[in-house]
Amino acid sequence: MLKLINAGPSPFGRKVMVALYEKGIAFATEWDIPWHNDTVVAAYNPLEQLPILICEDGEIVYESSYIIEWIDTRFPEPPLTPDSAEARLAMGKFRVLAVGVMDALVRVNFELSRPEAQQSDQWVDRHVRKINGGLRELNRLIGESNFAVDDTLSLADIEIGCVLGQLDFIGENVAPLRAVFEEQLSWRKNCPQLARYTDQLMERPSFQRSEPFMVNIDFASVTANSKRAD
Repeated sequence: MLKLINAGPSPFGRKVMVALYEKGIAFATEWDIPWHNDTVVAAYNPLEQLPILICEDGEIVYESSYIIEWIDTRFPEPPLTPDSAEARLAMGKFRVLAVGVMDALVRVNFELSRPEAQQSDQWVDRHVRKINGGLRELNRLIGESNFAVDDTLSLADIEIGCVLGQLDFIGENVAPLRAVFEEQLSWRKNCPQLARYTDQLMERPSFQRSEPFMVNIDFASVTANSKRAD
């Protein structure tokens, strides 16, 4: 049986769970917090990031977008990658936007978790612009469609759905970001087509079974000496 090392609030790990559920693949989950001293990630991933997928034969797969591509290649039915080259390129564009939005959101979260005197308003504003820009483009591209590419679920929908689900989750559960969401990231109001699309995805059993949950993260220990990078 496959083993997934995952973190409760992680949208990246959720992507892998959704793909596994959509494929009907059995897996066991080991929960971990990669920023804490007792994490196991370094033993499996040189980048020390989650999620990590461990196979019965010992193969180790990491980086969420690569993992779900690996899953779709190793377990091709039902397919989550479109046949045509153009559709695959479109899927890749959606992935770039979804990952970019999530990356900017993570950066804002960690910046606002730093001591207030060390926070940079310019840093936060720049990444909030990235988030809103990515969401507006996703809203435009999705339009009235029920799926991102063609007329069926693909890896693009998994990428987008897990990021958008994370926006709702973080807005409700992460105190440092709550005010930012209320004042600057009203994505459901600003992107109604994207909100409709997301709500439909969240009705799928794979998304319902993989809902994120909060854990106690010692943000102070991972932000006190953090360096900013682009």
